[in-house]
Amino acid sequence: MSNAGLVTIRELLARCSPEEQAVLFRELRAVHQIHEFEAVIGAPAEMILEAVHRAPELTRRMLRGVIADAAFRTFVVPEVALHGWRDVTPEGNFAYDYKLSDDAGPVTVQVKLQRSARGAPVVRPGGRFGFASAVFMTETQKTRTGTDGDENKTRPYRYGEFDILAVSMQPSTGKWDRYMYTLGRWLLLGKQGGEMATLQPVTMEPGEFWTDDFRTAAQWFRADDGGKRMKIVPKVPAKAQRPKEA
Repeated sequence: MSNAGLVTIRELLARCSPEEQAVLFRELRAVHQIHEFEAVIGAPAEMILEAVHRAPELTRRMLRGVIADAAFRTFVVPEVALHGWRDVTPEGNFAYDYKLSDDAGPVTVQVKLQRSARGAPVVRPGGRFGFASAVFMTETQKTRTGTDGDENKTRPYRYGEFDILAVSMQPSTGKWDRYMYTLGRWLLLGKQGGEMATLQPVTMEPGEFWTDDFRTAAQWFRADDGGKRMKIVPKVPAKAQRPKEA
């Protein structure tokens, strides 16, 4: 069809009422697939979305994490490709979601979602983690629970399983293309040796430990940082109250 024909169709559509446009849309949807996953699962996109809409909160929260992962592929991977990075992620299940490589070598990335509660981002006092202002939070643990042969829990991540943590900031920004990055080796220590803590602070602005630029995080990873790491600041015990004078 020529461009002139498309222009005519658009003009006709603009004259249609919302009800008429809806009828035409349903007729087009009957012969056009939105995504190949419709054929995989055997249901139209509208039914899949309705199922998600009616799903329990836990299921929807897990789906948002999946979207954060997909958004990284959609927005970040093509952007860094302009600067010489290649997606070399192998097939299979790993402790990282992506492996990106440039001429200096590969870097692995784990993608997580900013933590939220009742539809709002979780905010905590930053002083507990050595930060001057309030911080957001993210949850860093694997989806499945289990133990290894030595009865060690396998759900917490261990240092060395990924190089960079990318946190989707969609809950606070409303945009799926916004991420904050830090190094896996900088994350808070968990309860067991070698384990990362489940909850990690995310600063609201780029700084010493967090950046909003993937390439900056990659530079941090390749630099000697002297072994620095985020730490919990011990609480200062309240001074004992003096007994009241008689």
